Amino acid sequence: MEVIGERIKIKLTEEKDLSNILILWNNGDVMKWVGYPEGLNISIEKIQEWFSGIQESELANHYVVFTRSDLFCGELFYMKNLEHKRAGLDIKFLPESQGKGLATEALKMFVDFIFKTEEQIEAVWTEPSKENIAARGLYDRCGLSEKERPDDMESADSYWELTREEWKRNI
Repeated sequence: MEVIGERIKIKLTEEKDLSNILILWNNGDVMKWVGYPEGLNISIEKIQEWFSGIQESELANHYVVFTRSDLFCGELFYMKNLEHKRAGLDIKFLPESQGKGLATEALKMFVDFIFKTEEQIEAVWTEPSKENIAARGLYDRCGLSEKERPDDMESADSYWELTREEWKRNI
């Protein structure tokens, strides 16, 4: 899969992309929002192990984001929960790619891709930290909104969701 937008392109993660993922995950400015202010400090071997698991999974889906001129920006991920017809979203961008509207373009394209290709998914969701104002703004611009957490999910800081019906009304 490769989706090309006005300024970015999204493609399925391949082995050759892992060195970029390593840089992203070892960046404390990126990872502080998921509890790792010093970055993950992991090796390429650990990333390769993780990637093998992603490739074997029928539920996990990982993509990389580049500018149209092939500069690495970040990653997109979703994990399907078929029982509850939801997909959990994750997005991480390098600091030098933030604040330019690239993540907004990427996430909008990604949500469109999910709803157009995953017929069984009725909602996408994420859990931004209440302190992560930038992420909350991003999710809001992409149509997600803060909602009550479903009973079947563990408690976290916040729960943001966009249903297929809401997405259809906004396209």
